[in-house]
Amino acid sequence: MRFKRRDGSYTTWAAQNLFPGESKTFQSVSYPFVPIAIATNASTQGGDRSEAAVSTVADDLTLNVFREAAKEDWLLEVKTVKVNRSDFSLDALLCSEIWSCSQVQYDTSQEGVVLQLASSLDSVRTIGGRVLSQFLVGALPTSGTLSLR
Repeated sequence: MRFKRRDGSYTTWAAQNLFPGESKTFQSVSYPFVPIAIATNASTQGGDRSEAAVSTVADDLTLNVFREAAKEDWLLEVKTVKVNRSDFSLDALLCSEIWSCSQVQYDTSQEGVVLQLASSLDSVRTIGGRVLSQFLVGALPTSGTLSLR
């Protein structure tokens, strides 16, 4: 995962959660290990994937990054990559998701911090079951409102 500013530039903060103590490079980007948990599968009956969350240990760096991400309305790019079982190399991109950073949840009595995410574009599902996707329409906007008329 890595953060992207609204102007399209990436921040220097990136992380992966599979290889402890290692930094992995994928598509020329270095992803150091951070003990993070990403829950991006919350959806409604209609197929909308409107919210998700990233959680990790609350240290000064992570707290500040998460706060800035929410304050500046950064986007979070989450990539799911296939790992080769024989040599643990990163093989292929399986899925790429873009989320909008919405708010930070931090309780001083807890050891963790949670960054709440919102869909940067709600899924649009019609009776025929089609979902608005990059495959169907090309580049999708990350802000604005869509409605069916």
